[in-house]
Amino acid sequence: MSSHYKYPLIFTASLLVAFCLIFFSYHLFHDVRLEYPNWQGESKDRNWEAVFTKNEDAPNEYSGNLYWIGDTAQADHTYIESLIVKKDHEVLLRSHTEIPMRDYSGGTSRDGSAKETSVSFLERLDEHELEGHDITVEVIWKQGDHATASQFSLNEKTLFDH
Repeated sequence: MSSHYKYPLIFTASLLVAFCLIFFSYHLFHDVRLEYPNWQGESKDRNWEAVFTKNEDAPNEYSGNLYWIGDTAQADHTYIESLIVKKDHEVLLRSHTEIPMRDYSGGTSRDGSAKETSVSFLERLDEHELEGHDITVEVIWKQGDHATASQFSLNEKTLFDH
């Protein structure tokens, strides 16, 4: 290859590599920024997990999700009777609605539509309401006639906490 064509080719390749690096760096930064920080916790009985994550459309606002992480075969017989979320000692949410976990344990419905994977709560909570505070979740739930209470704290997770 003559040197006449060599330098424009190297210049074009350098521009393409620089563009790719900037493009992928931006997407990586955007994904990490959306995912962290978040607050999460798991019950001692390993049946429940709660997570506060950033909203995609409002990066300084968070939403909570409660997941059933216990035995999936028991999800059909599991009901949330009460969900209480506290910041320090202030009650942020007190819900006494009976929620069947079979509707929030993933999978598909009889009609083929996808089921939710979690119970959503406290939409649009500002970041300053979580930072530096003790966030606790209490789930009162039942399987059949047996009622149980699970209480656990949420801890802030950052990219470097793994």
